[in-house]
Amino acid sequence: MVVTEEETENGIVVSLKVAPSDMGKVIGKQGRIARAIRSVVKAAATREDKKVIVEIE
Repeated sequence: MVVTEEETENGIVVSLKVAPSDMGKVIGKQGRIARAIRSVVKAAATREDKKVIVEIE
């Protein structure tokens, strides 16, 4: 997995590049793990008064 961060005019974009064989593990059943990752990042971003977008590639 490779994590990159890019600042754009809309906020900070965090990209998670995952191997195709690990994609299911990162997303989880019905997207639960991906949703949890986004929730934690959003909570931390709110504390810093920033907007963060998480993309899983």
